[in-house]
Amino acid sequence: MHKVYIIPFLISSILITSCTNSSLKKKKAQAVKKSYIKNFETINLDYQLKEISGITFINDSLIAAVEDENGIVYFLDLIEKKVVRKLIFQEPGDFEDITKVKNDLFIINSKGSLTQIVSFKDKRPEVIQHNTAFKKKNDIESVVYDEAQHQLLIAVKAEDLKGNEDKKAVYTFSLTNFKVDEEPYLNISHQKILAIFEGDRWEELSKAFLKKLGNENLNKVFSPTAMAIHPQDKDLYILSSTNNFIVVIHQQEIKQVISLLGNAFTQPEGMAFNSKGELYISNEGKKLSGNILKITSIHDK
Repeated sequence: MHKVYIIPFLISSILITSCTNSSLKKKKAQAVKKSYIKNFETINLDYQLKEISGITFINDSLIAAVEDENGIVYFLDLIEKKVVRKLIFQEPGDFEDITKVKNDLFIINSKGSLTQIVSFKDKRPEVIQHNTAFKKKNDIESVVYDEAQHQLLIAVKAEDLKGNEDKKAVYTFSLTNFKVDEEPYLNISHQKILAIFEGDRWEELSKAFLKKLGNENLNKVFSPTAMAIHPQDKDLYILSSTNNFIVVIHQQEIKQVISLLGNAFTQPEGMAFNSKGELYISNEGKKLSGNILKITSIHDK
């Protein structure tokens, strides 16, 4: 008699659990706040910064920037809107991002190698090279200083250190032993991103675009090109130049996704906050020079 009733009970329990888990996943995806940016102030850059790839704040009126090809740090005065200093640190290469760590600057290239400029305010600062576990196939474009943990965060644009491409990994780089922890600090799956935008016009446009490129994996819609940490709430902002959006991470979970609207976001490659929590995004130029956009408002969808 027991066997007759236990089996249906178990089946019912499994079905209920399955439906509950499915509903919870759906609710979790729906709980992510969806926003957009379309209001900003534009700072047009000198033609020498057409290939601007990374920015960091020195103070609220001074930005340090790097561009793809030349081993030069450009110091841009936001009030005068011009380059006030150039610091040559290396021969031409493929430089992707820059971050300030106290009195030093760290620049990362696409292979994941780091250049440390010690006491960058000096006339002839010391320059130190740091090799990492990353290679060309990882395609690195973003680095940011995590002041709370005194470490760097580095995101892969392509495959992670284990060869996976179905999710994007963020790793830590110790500023004590100058090594990468090969276990990811954070993983963001493409499926999570797609679940957030499920049914949106954004998702359909992304899939159509990828099909045109002949990309069989339609999940490849998220390519980290810059990161920034909000100075007040400490949320991690990750910029994707693919499909032009920002993923906001709070306590290891996706809290918000922000779409970038408008032709001014030609190719968003750099991102940084000033001390007031004001967000700035830099764009590589195409036919014209690059720009830096000061975001003036973020709207909810």
